[in-house]
Amino acid sequence: MKSFVDNAFFLLFEGILRNDRPKDEPGRWQISGVSWQYERHSYESADYGFMVETYEITSAPKGWSLLVVKENWWAGRHGENIRTARWAKALHGDRSAILAWLKSRQREIEGML
Repeated sequence: MKSFVDNAFFLLFEGILRNDRPKDEPGRWQISGVSWQYERHSYESADYGFMVETYEITSAPKGWSLLVVKENWWAGRHGENIRTARWAKALHGDRSAILAWLKSRQREIEGML
């Protein structure tokens, strides 16, 4: 994994998210020295709808912040999926430090299993 655009990054992100996201506090949580903030925005009409989910992951001590966005668009009321997009961007700090934390967190999770 070399960047925030390849499929390996999103597989890693989803695996960490599945493990670390608490069920009782879906909006904000902290784990392994990193703060997470989740927001969901949606709109639905008779013709189309969309949902945008954002995750901002911040390590204040290390000075980095990552934004991950997932979009889903559909036709009709929960009808045919017409567009799915996902992207990530380092808002602050060094990308390599963010990737290093993600890989380190993955190893921690694998060590717990």
